[in-house]
Amino acid sequence: MLTVEKTLLLKNAELFQEIADESLASIAALLEEQSVEAGTTLFDKGEPGHALYVIAEGSVKVHDGNHELAVLHENDFFGELSLLDAEPRSASITTLSDCLLLRLEQAVFYEAVALYPDVLKGIVRTLCRRLRRMDAK
Repeated sequence: MLTVEKTLLLKNAELFQEIADESLASIAALLEEQSVEAGTTLFDKGEPGHALYVIAEGSVKVHDGNHELAVLHENDFFGELSLLDAEPRSASITTLSDCLLLRLEQAVFYEAVALYPDVLKGIVRTLCRRLRRMDAK
């Protein structure tokens, strides 16, 4: 994918919607593409986490064993807590279809935050919204 395509994808992902275009383009250039076949487990609950993923194409299942927690599609993201800490994964992720994922490693994220502080602000706002939605349920 071209950097401009990655930037547009990030702009449509809730996590990055409030981040300035200049910052997004810089982050987009740092993303690694990862093609994954359907039925692949990307990681299991309890494994160490150190990357965020944005779904460019396809869909994944978030699950704890056989219990399905969510299904995520294009423009959705997962692993965002791993950007802020290196704690074990809170759920497993398995692809439901062939996927094209954009991966942002924690170390690269910290470099981006040092250059573009609005990145961290956008992520904190998004995580707060998610927590409030969960509390409302």
